[in-house]
Amino acid sequence: MSGFTDLEKAALSAICDARPGIARQLRSLLATMQLAERENTGHGFYTCFDVDRAQPPLDWPTRTLESPTAEVAVDGRTLLMGFILWLEDGFPTCLEGFQHGTPEGEDIDLKPKDLAALVWTRPAD
Repeated sequence: MSGFTDLEKAALSAICDARPGIARQLRSLLATMQLAERENTGHGFYTCFDVDRAQPPLDWPTRTLESPTAEVAVDGRTLLMGFILWLEDGFPTCLEGFQHGTPEGEDIDLKPKDLAALVWTRPAD
């Protein structure tokens, strides 16, 4: 998983933890991730990647796996963020991170931020 931020790794781990029935297979697929593209949208991000498609795909009924909402530290402030792992034909292809805003209800413009500096602090209550 080199090239992926600590936040991305934490979100992917939380997604695996939330799905114990497929966690082992999902972790095995994610262990083969190769970064393809990362886009900072200002409101969140998309991190697209390739996985080893020689492994069997996940047997999952939808195209998405969601993470619990997390508290993320951004320049000393707390931002609530959600994460979605997108699947294509049962293979993970993209992690989407998006903000719900601060606990005070404000948004933080992430466009000028280094996404590697965002830190998962804990799941939100």
